Amino acid sequence: MALEKLEQWLEKYWLGELSQVEEMQFKSELKANKDSLNGELKQMADWFESNEEAKQNLRLDDDFDEKVMNKIHQKSQPKDSWNWMKVAASILVVFALGFFAWWMPQQQEQKQLAQQEEKAYKEAKATLELMASMMNHGKKHLSSLEMINKAQEKVKNTFQPDRKEKEKEGQDG
Repeated sequence: MALEKLEQWLEKYWLGELSQVEEMQFKSELKANKDSLNGELKQMADWFESNEEAKQNLRLDDDFDEKVMNKIHQKSQPKDSWNWMKVAASILVVFALGFFAWWMPQQQEQKQLAQQEEKAYKEAKATLELMASMMNHGKKHLSSLEMINKAQEKVKNTFQPDRKEKEKEGQDG
């Protein structure tokens, strides 16, 4: 009967359903019947016994509190040696961001200016090529006008021979 009761308490112990009073009874029963137990109940009895011994042997030094408080105070005091590096790193980051904020738009402006220059060059080249082709086309008509001019001169000279002589005298004189 005691064995069945211990097994029920063990099940409740693992489920976390034992009250504090039942847990104390469970531990005391395991301790009292330790020699007659086997399996998991025996292991639990050994574990509770070793746990109890560890609690009894656990003693703190007299200066334990003082040591802990000193460690806490040491860790709570800020170290000044790293603060200047944090400030320097922050300043460096701010300057780097400022530089890139200034530099990137200038690069964009230079790209746009280069594109505009390239476009203006192409337009000027196309305009000059158009003018050259028109002038060459006009040159063909000019030769026909020159022939007409020569023909007019011949006609004038034929009907006005004394004019040619007056022109020669004007050049000699």
